[in-house]
Formats: sequence, C-alpha cells, structure tokens
Amino acid sequence: MKIAIKTLGCRVNQSESDILAALLKSEDISLVPFEDQADWYIINSCAVTKMSEKKTRQWISRALRNNETSQVILIGCYSPLYTRQFPLPQPRLQVIDSPEKIKKVMEKLNLPWDDSFSEKVIPETKRARVWLKIEDGCDHFCNYCIVPHLRGAVRSEEPEKIIHQAIHLERKGVHEIVLCGINLGRYDFGSNHTTLIELLEELIRATNIVRYRLSSIEPFLIDKKFLDRYFSLIPRVCPHFHIPLQSGSDEVLLKMGRGYTTQFYRELVELIRSYDRNIAISTDIIVGFPGESEKLFTETIEFCQEIGFSRAHVFVYSPRPFTPASQWDKIEGVPFQAKKDREAQLLKIIYNSQIKYYRSFIGKTLSVLVEATTENHVVTGYSDNYIPVRGEGILASDYGRILPIFIQGEQDRILLGKAIQNQYTV
Repeated sequence: MKIAIKTLGCRVNQSESDILAALLKSEDISLVPFEDQADWYIINSCAVTKMSEKKTRQWISRALRNNETSQVILIGCYSPLYTRQFPLPQPRLQVIDSPEKIKKVMEKLNLPWDDSFSEKVIPETKRARVWLKIEDGCDHFCNYCIVPHLRGAVRSEEPEKIIHQAIHLERKGVHEIVLCGINLGRYDFGSNHTTLIELLEELIRATNIVRYRLSSIEPFLIDKKFLDRYFSLIPRVCPHFHIPLQSGSDEVLLKMGRGYTTQFYRELVELIRSYDRNIAISTDIIVGFPGESEKLFTETIEFCQEIGFSRAHVFVYSPRPFTPASQWDKIEGVPFQAKKDREAQLLKIIYNSQIKYYRSFIGKTLSVLVEATTENHVVTGYSDNYIPVRGEGILASDYGRILPIFIQGEQDRILLGKAIQNQYTV
C-alpha cells in the first residue's frame, strides 16, 4: 500500500503528521510524495483563515485527480468545518472529525492500533529540528479565533511520553526539539500539575545534548518565576520567545479579548530583556481587525517600532465562523485593500527591526544548527536565537550538529560567517 501525507498549517499539525508517518512505516507502508500516485492521500488541514480553507480544498481536489481509484482522508482543523459546509457524503473522501485523529486514520486503513502505540512511537523525521506536540486545545476564546471551537479544551501529554520521545530522538541524532502546542503555556499535566517549566527541566535532565525551543507562548502565561527558571537552563533552552501581540492598540486588544494591554506587554518585554539584552522576541500581529481605524493601526506601527521585534508574522484579518468578530466585520469591516496596505506598511517596520537585530551579531559567534550543507562546504541553518545563518567551512558530515559560527556580515536577511574550526557546541 502506498500512502501520501500533506501537512498544512501549524507546527502542531507537522508534529502529528510525523507521528502518523512513523506509525505507517512501522507497518511497512510505503510513504510517497503527494504528487505521486498513491492508494491513500491523507491531508492534515488548517482552518485558521479563509485562505487556509481554500488551500485545503485545492489539495483535496488534487489528490482526487492524482489517482482515480484512490481514497482521500481529511483530518485536522478544517475537518469539522468541511462537514458543515459539505454535509452530503462525497465519493472517495473520508472526513475524520475527532481529537483521536491518528487512531481513527489507522482504523480507516485497517491497520492495527493499540492505545499504547501513541506512548511508544517516535516521530518520523529527516530534519535536524523536530517539532514535538506536548499540548492540544485552547480555552481562551479570543473574539477572532476559530481554533478553540475546532481543537477543543486544553489537553496535555504525559511527561513520561514526551521524555521517552525526546530520548529516542536524541539517539537518532536530533539536536533541536521544538515543543509545540495550540496554547503551549497552558501545559499542565496530572494531579501533580507538571508545568511547562518543570517539563523542560525534566527533559534536560533526561537528555544530554538536545537544545529545546518553545514554539509560541502567550504573554499572560509568562511571569518572573518562569523566567528565573528558564534562563537558568540556557544554553539547553534557546534564547528566543515567540510571544503573540496581535495588536499594538489597547482599544483593539480589548475588542479582540486578548486579556492584556500594551503596557503589560511592554513591561514583559523589558523584564525578559533584563535577563538577556540580545534575546530574540518574535510575534504575531493581525491587521484590519473590525473597527481598526487608521489611528488605531498607527498605534500598532508605533508600538512595533518601540519594541523592535526580531521577526513577526503579519496576518490580514480573516473572518471565521462561530466568532464574534465575524459578525462585527459585517458592520465595521476594514476594506480588503486597506488591509493589504496596512500589511505592507507593517512588514516594512518589521523588516527594519529585523535587520537591526540581525546586524547586531556581526563580529560575534552564534550557535547554529546545521540544517543543510553543500559540496562547497557551505552550511545553512538557524542560530539558537532563530536567525538564519549561512556559514563556510562545514563538512557534509556536520549535518544536524550545532556549530559555532563567527558572523562576518548580512545579506538578504541572512547572516554570513565562518565555522570556528575544531570547535563544536554538540
């Protein structure tokens, strides 16, 4: 049997697909590229925006065309929406709307399943960096976000399972693990209430060389106690926080239901930088939220200039079903062209702060995870503070290792440098 998997959306989806791929390989299933002919096509979907829905439908159509006798399985966030949009059964398309999606896929394929499988399986990956899902679901219900409606309540994976996976990934040569979740900072397992920082400490005790990165953490879930313990773990944890902002306007933040103000966010950034002035702080921002005037958007521009993010994902607001904001958008929606103009303006601001941050490391040495090498001994990879780096003097055998690279310049938002000979971080 030949199976192809297509993953759309976030790192949580990628982590789930890696687990599914490992299970299929353990059953001697042949995994093929999505463009090839397969017996089954599995699409792990996203529904965070209208565009992600559209892309998912395009991949469904492509899969159905690839092989006229194949079956397509749809999993992920778009599944519950798809069944509402297209309630009638469709030939050759099977939709799985369940938090136990991996188990359900195995059952659809008539492959053996035991609940212990999820405890033992190690994600299938050829990447130097691996995303490991430790949490699912969200109960914050921001006024624009559909994800809590699709993913359900917060659920945390057992620490023993996560540690088992991390140990085996390290044995397979993985040197960076990104802990990910829908609302990662809400990780809290069992009667003993193992927290995210406690899990990190346990992971570091259980492994020897892997460095850990947090995918994203909400600002209201970070405090001084967390930071004291986090910074004591460096260099085994990365000096990088991705902290969603969403807007630099207090009026818009209140309407979004984010639960904090710009002053709270500002003070948090100042606190984090009091531990390390060079730490990377990246973010997510939405432009064109219903009721966002030019004045309110200007507040976001000015706030981003003040903070100086190392990078940012800028999203054009997209109305989603089941959310209050989708109703507001009908009354006070921002015109599409105005949204695109604001996106372009904000990206310029982010570009400037990003370049300034990157260039501050010229003349310094960064620890870089080697993610690709060439015959000319040139490496590309990401530093611990999540800067793309291209370095010379690397061997092909160095793939997957963390090397010290002396930074000499910057070009097109990539730092350029040379490996420091005979020195290896890990």
